[in-house]
Amino acid sequence: MADVSAQFDKISDKAKTATDNIKSANQSTREKLDADVARARVKASEAADQFKDKAGTAREKTSSQWQEMRGKWQAHVAKVRADAKKKKHQLDVHEAARDANEAEAYAQDAIDFAASAIDEAEYAVLEAIAARANAVALSS
Repeated sequence: MADVSAQFDKISDKAKTATDNIKSANQSTREKLDADVARARVKASEAADQFKDKAGTAREKTSSQWQEMRGKWQAHVAKVRADAKKKKHQLDVHEAARDANEAEAYAQDAIDFAASAIDEAEYAVLEAIAARANAVALSS
């Protein structure tokens, strides 16, 4: 069961790296910030694709509600990114401020979703550990 525990450890490592990147972004030049955003977008897209592939492989074993939520989240992310790309070209100051507010609200939603996913992942790991312990106990 150390395997899922080790996987869970990766969550805090990723969160720490993301926190460090966000803190340093506040001191970045516009060009570096744009490059960081592009790099983060590629990384997030790759992670979403990998997540989608894994979800497809394990589809029979997972609940349909969880699959539905994943699909809705992926569709939501795609829509927000498409909307953000369109809005990036707008020059009006008031619209730019509104876009910033929307981007901040989206960031908060993503953070809330991630926190909820961490809680769910913790539950799933603990449940897996308990199920393995039960299987070992029953086989003795």
